[in-house]
Amino acid sequence: MKDLSKLQTSNGYIEIAAFDHRDSLTKYIPEEKISEFKTLCVEVFADSSTAILVDPEYGKDAIDLSNKLKVAGIFSRELSGYTDTPQGRNTELYQEYTSEKLKDMGAEAIKLLIYYNHQAANAEYQRNVVKKVKEETDKINLPLLVEIITYPNQNETLSKWDLTIQAIKDLKEYTDIFKLEYPFDPQNRDFENDIDKLKQITDLCEKPWVLLSRGGMDFENFRKAVNACTKAGAAGYAVGRAIWQEIKDLSTWEEKTLFMKTTARQRMAELSAML
Repeated sequence: MKDLSKLQTSNGYIEIAAFDHRDSLTKYIPEEKISEFKTLCVEVFADSSTAILVDPEYGKDAIDLSNKLKVAGIFSRELSGYTDTPQGRNTELYQEYTSEKLKDMGAEAIKLLIYYNHQAANAEYQRNVVKKVKEETDKINLPLLVEIITYPNQNETLSKWDLTIQAIKDLKEYTDIFKLEYPFDPQNRDFENDIDKLKQITDLCEKPWVLLSRGGMDFENFRKAVNACTKAGAAGYAVGRAIWQEIKDLSTWEEKTLFMKTTARQRMAELSAML
């Protein structure tokens, strides 16, 4: 098993500030400010995070700063989004940013987002993408975080829980850390009642797993979900927009910066204190 200590707190938890957003981030801030925003995130979240997750397109300055602050840097290996094909959603890799190149740029772990439906015609293609990146990261001895985003085929009746369970089974051979969505609809949910089922994920993964924030989950729901998941054995979280998505409603860069330095910082500190 690879050494994960650089990504962990002293008691073994993983607390990732995730801001590897690219195309989607232009909905929040101007493109010319994206690199500066990512550096700001490192400044704001370094004290309450074990690692920061960025992309190589806009995040090199952020990684450089995280290295100076002794916070582990993680780079994304995949291009933003996916290619929609008749066979399913294909994850595409950067050609110029191999795992070895990303390590040279300062990464201490590599993350791969994979869109996956085990019944889709491209399921084997997607598994091979994960296998390829796992081989790369094994060669350079860096941990690989596999972020699984499940999706239904047209007219499919499988639930997110079913899709998540099968994805874990199919991909755990090529994974050092799982980065997983909450496997149920988080809206109006009693998260405490999910703990016993979430323990099944912990048992099945056989590797550390962290909860990611996705699907419009707001901070309060994400906080409750983290509490339930860690009680069920999750190793921590990787959180992005649940912390700072309200900046889309702020007009000026100064307002957005103030929000990050106050509300967003406080939220991240609250999550860290829970663990």
